[in-house]
Amino acid sequence: MDKELMLAEEEREIEILEFRAGGFSYGIDINDIREILPYDKKPRKIPNSHPNIEGVVMPRDFVIPIIDLVASLKLEDVDDEKIEMLIVTSINNMNIGFHVDNVDGIHRTTTANINKPGRKLTTTVKGVISGILAINNKKIEILDLRHIINDINPDIVFG
Repeated sequence: MDKELMLAEEEREIEILEFRAGGFSYGIDINDIREILPYDKKPRKIPNSHPNIEGVVMPRDFVIPIIDLVASLKLEDVDDEKIEMLIVTSINNMNIGFHVDNVDGIHRTTTANINKPGRKLTTTVKGVISGILAINNKKIEILDLRHIINDINPDIVFG
């Protein structure tokens, strides 16, 4: 989700998908999601690809590159109970899958409940956290997936 839209003065309703990666809770705008799939097929490796790309899968009639979100955020791969999933995005009509540890649910809230990120974040990757949603006595860091995609392939232009 665009940082300016999320942190704009005008309050609006928003739905955030909460998921876990590396033992931490993250969220993304539900409008950026095409579908959520079980991570049950091992991706086919792509020679000479970026280290954060696990490979590609073809769940139906289209190919999806898979990004390892734990690696992209420079997190430790904690070995707790995982129900690994692929969050397939539709950003700029591109199908890109993000490999996550668990999908926890959807929160319906308003942009008024999303604050600017502070200094104390779960990742050291600069600019990837676009906001913090405080809900149900926990903090969910909202990810800027465009930033992650751009780090892997700077030739992709988001407009």
